[in-house]
Amino acid sequence: MNNINDWDNEYARLARVASQRRTGMLSTSTADAQALHHGLTRLQQSLETTAFAAQLPAPELARRRRLVQHLQSQLNVSPALQQQDEMIDELAVGVGRLKQQSQMIGEEAKLHLTLLGDMEDQADMAHAGLTQETQRADQIKERQSVFRLQMIIVGLSILLVILLLKGLS
Repeated sequence: MNNINDWDNEYARLARVASQRRTGMLSTSTADAQALHHGLTRLQQSLETTAFAAQLPAPELARRRRLVQHLQSQLNVSPALQQQDEMIDELAVGVGRLKQQSQMIGEEAKLHLTLLGDMEDQADMAHAGLTQETQRADQIKERQSVFRLQMIIVGLSILLVILLLKGLS
């Protein structure tokens, strides 16, 4: 790398690749990791050359060294962190399944509420029908009992008239 623009472009490319690796958008193969390390090493070496270092003020040179070191530290992820990332990914999958199941349960609960509402409406209609039929039965019962009493009165009246006619004769 001969000039600052080349260094900036190479750093931006490597930072993009490292970011894509971290987010899982790029494969995490050993060859890719080695290529990334090799590119970072070239960036570090170019910062050490006197021709390149002469083009930059000391604070800018130090800033660029920190950028490269930061990228290198991001790539050196410990196995424990990788295992933790895998566990988090598994948890995310589990949470996704739980979300789907809870949505299905919610839909089923709504269906049950609809069915219960329909049952309640039908029970109300049946109750109203029973009440109406009970009232009709009571009316029929009253009419029949009044009719029976009227028949008894008519029968007793006829008996009275017969007894009166016998008693007078």
